[in-house]
Amino acid sequence: MKHDAGRAPRFALHLPLRYRSIGAAQWLVGRIENISRSGVLFWTDRLLEVDTHLEMSFVLPLSDTHPEVVCRGRIVRTVLPQGGQAPPGLAATISAYRFVRGTNAAA
Repeated sequence: MKHDAGRAPRFALHLPLRYRSIGAAQWLVGRIENISRSGVLFWTDRLLEVDTHLEMSFVLPLSDTHPEVVCRGRIVRTVLPQGGQAPPGLAATISAYRFVRGTNAAA
């Protein structure tokens, strides 16, 4: 867990993530770096513009049911690659979320 003054605590959660801009048919893939109650940072090869509203989806490996979390939010910044073969990243807010039980959609 990482915590900065004035920010929600962030948790390292290295899981696959699917995302798409609102209204798009095609899901894109990324990998979560960290998450908090208010946002998520993830790495991906396909960037979206800042202020793009999006849907995100990932599966929590918590139990036999593997709940899927489906979120809505907005891109607030891009993160340039940190060198070598590292992909760029996106930071997105989480404005709403819901749990869907027993799925493997983001696996």
